[in-house]
Amino acid sequence: MRAGLRFICGVIAGLVIAVGIAAVGLAVFEMGYVNRIYPGVSVWGVELGGKNRTEAIERLSRQLGFLQQETVTFRDGGEVWAATPGQVGMSVGIQDAVDRAFEVGHSGMLVPDLYEQWWAFYDGVYIAPVIVLDMVMAEEMVKGIAGVVNVEPNDASLSVIGSVLTVAEGNQGRTVDVHATVDKLLEPLTKFSEAEVHLVVDEFTPMVVDADEQRVIGQRILDAPLVLKVEYPRESDGPPWVVDQQALADMLTLLPVDDGGDGMEYKVGLDQQRLRNFLEYAGGQLAAAPENARFGFDVDAGAMKLVRPAVLGRALDVEGSLLLVNAALEDGGHNIYLRFEAVSPDIDNETRAGDLGITGLVAEATTFFRGSGEARLQNIRAGAETMHGVMVPPESEFSFNANLGSVSLDTGFAEAWIIFGGRTIQGVGGGICQVSTTAFRSAFYAGYPIIERNPHAYRVGYYEQGPDSPGPGLDATVFSPVADFRFLNDREAWLLIETEFDEAESSLTFRFYSADDGRTVTVGEADVSDVEEAKETVYEENLELEAGVLKQVDWENEGAKVAVPRVVERGGYVMFEDVVQTRYQPWGSVFQFGPGTELPEGAEVVWAVDVGEG
Repeated sequence: MRAGLRFICGVIAGLVIAVGIAAVGLAVFEMGYVNRIYPGVSVWGVELGGKNRTEAIERLSRQLGFLQQETVTFRDGGEVWAATPGQVGMSVGIQDAVDRAFEVGHSGMLVPDLYEQWWAFYDGVYIAPVIVLDMVMAEEMVKGIAGVVNVEPNDASLSVIGSVLTVAEGNQGRTVDVHATVDKLLEPLTKFSEAEVHLVVDEFTPMVVDADEQRVIGQRILDAPLVLKVEYPRESDGPPWVVDQQALADMLTLLPVDDGGDGMEYKVGLDQQRLRNFLEYAGGQLAAAPENARFGFDVDAGAMKLVRPAVLGRALDVEGSLLLVNAALEDGGHNIYLRFEAVSPDIDNETRAGDLGITGLVAEATTFFRGSGEARLQNIRAGAETMHGVMVPPESEFSFNANLGSVSLDTGFAEAWIIFGGRTIQGVGGGICQVSTTAFRSAFYAGYPIIERNPHAYRVGYYEQGPDSPGPGLDATVFSPVADFRFLNDREAWLLIETEFDEAESSLTFRFYSADDGRTVTVGEADVSDVEEAKETVYEENLELEAGVLKQVDWENEGAKVAVPRVVERGGYVMFEDVVQTRYQPWGSVFQFGPGTELPEGAEVVWAVDVGEG
């Protein structure tokens, strides 16, 4: 029994010794790999067992000559560009791979570490490196190649020398798809193999132009000037509008047109916007505003009577004319009638008073012009005729100058005395202010708001004639475009203006017909203040007068401030009130005399200067 016991004790002692020896051996092994990678650990097939971090990095780096030695080839047809993987942005995460290799068996936990060390020794641990492709770097490389490969598409172009047309066809465009090309790098580079990448290229087709056909059409356009006519011309239209061949050549271009299918084709023609701009300008010159029918008013019948028929206006149909021009030019036509649209007036010949809300007379005013010369009478008559039958829409402004139109010898006016620049001189239209003054008084008495009224520089005797004269302060001078007379038709009905020129009675009457809306107008007495004496009489030599002739051209008048109040009421409420303010300058008589005329003693004389004929 004792022998058996001794045997067991021997075995245990042996085991203890063996374990001790193993422990010592393991400890020695562990001490040898404290800062080193355990045997059996490899990265990318490179054995790193026994290497510290620095040694491992150096060894791996020597094995990665691929990055600088292998070739990446970009190809576009027969063109080739070569680079290394490193040049296109490829790199390997060596530091990360070494760190991962070192972590095998170095967790600090005994059992797991022993297991990993044993596994590495007997079966091996293989660590794959992290492969990095710098996309920005790769794209920059491909962009550099694209700068050589890319071709902008060129549209066909026209050139004109003189009147000869040539057509140059366009070329196809090519653009490298940078992103798609870089994507093709990924697979071969991650396999550490040579890469041949065909550039991904997008191609763009230019305008399709039949050069010969379009040259013929373009030359046909340039064969003659473009002549634009009005089929029913008016006297004011002038000659036809002509676009010469050089101007046509400047406008020649390629126009996109429907090819009859799903696409477009391009044809030679005129630049549409430039042609449109030209037509719009011509249309502005050729346009004619419609003219309302003009009426008088039959008081007994309570109805309007036609005194001048309405006139249709016209406006250029720009788009329609554009189509006509394009079609004609393509067929070789160069004489083209423009297309117009008729513009109807607001009031035609069949309009009735009830249609316009006109029920009767709302105001009238009469002024007198006794002593006026023939020229002044002519101008008053002509001015009155322009106002006879004028129709003013509701809530619209009446402008005397706009309705008067051009004042010239050609429009029926004559030279007569006018006030201009502080003097009374001869001028076309002298006497028109008789008409504007009468129109002003009618609007004033009717209770219309006055927008613009300008007084004369001095009191004019004509406007204070007659038994019912309101006295000074209710005159209105006009001189386009500086001075106008304007008022607002603030009634809901239209306003019909009727004039009556009575040469026998030396009178001019304005009658306003509209709807009586219940307003009453109270005009106060003229308040005259700050009266100034008239200036001294002046004698002016006029070399065009005969000797002994003495002619008065200005008449003396006192200066003064004049205020005429007005109150407009309706239904017991004041609609508005205003005051017509006037400041008349003192005026002196002016006589003109011929050479050698005897003048009063002490006369203030202005002598003419004879500058001769040259």
